[in-house]
Amino acid sequence: MRTPTQEAFFSIIRYEIAGTPLPEGFCVPDMDALVKLADDQDLTHLVYDALTKNGIPCSSEKAFKQYCAAIWRVEQMDHELQRLSGLFEDRKIDFIPLKGCVMRGLYPQRWMRTSADIDILFKQEQEKEAERLMAEELGYVNNDDHPCAYHGSLHSPENHIHIEPHWALFDGSDLKDLSIKAFSTVWERAVADPDGRASRYMMSDADLYAFHVAHMEKHFRKAGGCSVRSLIDLWMLDRLPDADIEGRRSLLEQCGLTQFEKKIKKLIYSWMDGEATENEYLEQYVLNCYLFGNQERGARIQTQKKGSARYILERIFMPYDQIKLLYPVLEGHPWLLPAMWVRRWTKVADRDSRKRFEGQVKSSVASDKNDQQELKDLLEYLGI
Repeated sequence: MRTPTQEAFFSIIRYEIAGTPLPEGFCVPDMDALVKLADDQDLTHLVYDALTKNGIPCSSEKAFKQYCAAIWRVEQMDHELQRLSGLFEDRKIDFIPLKGCVMRGLYPQRWMRTSADIDILFKQEQEKEAERLMAEELGYVNNDDHPCAYHGSLHSPENHIHIEPHWALFDGSDLKDLSIKAFSTVWERAVADPDGRASRYMMSDADLYAFHVAHMEKHFRKAGGCSVRSLIDLWMLDRLPDADIEGRRSLLEQCGLTQFEKKIKKLIYSWMDGEATENEYLEQYVLNCYLFGNQERGARIQTQKKGSARYILERIFMPYDQIKLLYPVLEGHPWLLPAMWVRRWTKVADRDSRKRFEGQVKSSVASDKNDQQELKDLLEYLGI
């Protein structure tokens, strides 16, 4: 059941995103609880903005700082994307902006949609050249401590902007093979940049929508949940004029995401329409999540699908078809698998990583039968 704080949170989201006036006599039942809820979703800046615009004192210094930081952060990222765009345009490197730097253009004001980094998709044969140019021309530094199967990681020591250069949207450990195949042809459907830049492209409407849904499902299944911000993004995308409805439907069907999209869309529309939700457990599951999920709940989902013993073994001894994506040398030399296990262990052997792993393992085996059944029912409801 929704709490008064959650109801106030939804009213603020409706006011900021849809322009719906706050209810008559609106008040904040518990400022600390409201700021905590919003902060977990990186939406505290919306709370401060809505309250001050309606003449309601916001006693939280944190909310004010987050509001200022959101405006500064988005301006910095927009400026940095312009710099990157100029570099790639000059060197004829084709690229597609992804995620936050695209989504914020849908919001009433760009600063309302924050993001932690700038994600850019390159053609696989140009990605390494793009990384080299970012390092040599703009001073970016490679973050190679945590290798990923389908994107790199760089940061600028000058302004602390983080960039993730992608050569694929997902890998085999993220989605089913059919989904990987569907998204592998995203360049074939890419459209020219509306501002006329020759090297900058945009995803087709169908790809943009299906990719967002697939990314939400991945976070839900692997990281234990998706954020309120992701649901707001979905609401924005769903209301775009001239949407390619048939193209979206076809891609979602190919990826096995039709049921997930339908159910998760029902949830955000219940919030934006001020109505009761169809599934209260799902609502609370999302509201009690963090921006990038909840790793312990992610462990429970994986345990639900694989069993505790298999989940723990796969965390320690990552399967060949997954670890080879982190260490491509295994493609031609599978006998190096034990060495790559050791190499991976050294990468994640710091104290924080060990504590996270211990917490996930404990969570995976500690849930009682009621928790397991509720989670099983939720996964069946979402079709994942």
